[in-house]
Amino acid sequence: MTKLGPKRVHTVRVRGGNFKFRAMRLDQGNFSWPSQAISRKTKIIDVVYNASNNELVRTKTLVKCH
Repeated sequence: MTKLGPKRVHTVRVRGGNFKFRAMRLDQGNFSWPSQAISRKTKIIDVVYNASNNELVRTKTLVKCH
């Protein structure tokens, strides 16, 4: 699970000797608004709402969503 904070990324060795990058903490993200045909890299200030679980808001956990 990715938390809100200064960037911390771990490398994980996977099948075939390849590597994946696991984001442990992030403080910025790439967001897009298709209706306006725009996308920007922006700083994330705080986690204020999560539809699936209030515990994720309290622990400032980031999730991917649509």
